[in-house]
Amino acid sequence: MKKTLIAFAVLGAFAANASAQSSVSIYGIIDAGVVYTTNQTKTGGSKAALESSQLSVSRWGFKGTEDLGGGLKANFNLEGTLANDTGAAGAGIGALPAPVGGFSQSGSGTSLFDRNATVGLSGNFGSVNFGRQNMVGADSIGLADPLSLAHAGTNPNVVYSAMNSGGLFGGFGTNGGGSALRQSNSVKYLTPMVSGFGGAAMYGFGEQAGNTSGNSYAGMSAYFTDGSSGVAFAYAKLKDATGNSTLTLMGGGGKLKLDAAVLKLTYGQTDVDGGVFNNRKIAVIGAGVDYSLTPMTTLTAAYYNTKLSGMGSGKADQYIAMGKYALSKRTTAYASLTYAKAGSTSALDLAMSAGLIGAGNSSATRTAVGVNHTF
Repeated sequence: MKKTLIAFAVLGAFAANASAQSSVSIYGIIDAGVVYTTNQTKTGGSKAALESSQLSVSRWGFKGTEDLGGGLKANFNLEGTLANDTGAAGAGIGALPAPVGGFSQSGSGTSLFDRNATVGLSGNFGSVNFGRQNMVGADSIGLADPLSLAHAGTNPNVVYSAMNSGGLFGGFGTNGGGSALRQSNSVKYLTPMVSGFGGAAMYGFGEQAGNTSGNSYAGMSAYFTDGSSGVAFAYAKLKDATGNSTLTLMGGGGKLKLDAAVLKLTYGQTDVDGGVFNNRKIAVIGAGVDYSLTPMTTLTAAYYNTKLSGMGSGKADQYIAMGKYALSKRTTAYASLTYAKAGSTSALDLAMSAGLIGAGNSSATRTAVGVNHTF
């Protein structure tokens, strides 16, 4: 009996030690709001809807680490989008713009863990992760996006600068078409932070037999942050299935905290070289300010200018006012008003509004009121 008790005590000690060296957590965001948008039909009809993912994209995930000793850790992260307005998983960033040029959006919307699915190692050398993850351009633009990536379905920085829509470009990168915001079959290396400076390099395998460059992705970025202010820049190239056509992305941004205000500025540019959409270019300028009116209340004003040139032309502007009130550390109520103005009623001008303006119209307003909760 004594030997049995000793054995259980030893096993318990080992279990406690293992538990102390590793951890797994479940986390997520649930976000939904009532949205009213004008000029959604050719006769000027409006649309009322309950939509998820307004202030931030609803998601759920698992992440964990294991201490391997000597400062080395193993890490994993599985994260998927939630459309909590319908209960569906693997989607939920709102209504993306309709395809232009015959290409449909595909890829991330059908994956259970569409936002992230990685395993890797971290230590004094930085970190390296393998799987599906954000491309470096998305991380850089996200640092200073005027809306902090809110309204992802109609935010030009998300839809175009971060390449969350392939409708105007065709199929580039490891997803083979549609959204290039996240790249599958990829390896990303993050440097350790040194006095606020860091960088990243990433490669995505196209996995095309006999064509190593087909549907591949290669990118790098550099950034600096002191926690409240920062700058970032990214550059990447994505190949089509043949490997002969290239989509080049470059962009970045900066934010500066001045007392109760945070000023933000971003620029993103995508260019196509070769293929059906040769010489097509989209450029997005974003500017905005966050102002902390009280410890619980934040006001935001943002502006986006989106232009298409080269093969085809189009332009649109968005003006957004938003207010957020923190009901607690994890729950926020918000309201926003967006006005979008396109250069004309042409399909390419309307596409530059990131799907906000309906066919046959040149402007629209969008009002959203909702609640965001993290866990």
